[in-house]
Amino acid sequence: MFLLPMIAITMGLYLVTLGLWELRTGMDRSRFITYMFSGLFLIFVVAGILAFGSSLFSVYM
Repeated sequence: MFLLPMIAITMGLYLVTLGLWELRTGMDRSRFITYMFSGLFLIFVVAGILAFGSSLFSVYM
């Protein structure tokens, strides 16, 4: 069960990296905002929910 939050964090870090790369090239600012928002959402919100849910699941088992 700990694998899902790790996947969410990894995907989030990848999207943040893509966002920083897009900011570096300076081509499309809206793509930078989309990548950064999606990556930070995956890192902080989705991974937190999945980690909290997996800890609740282990308590009930």
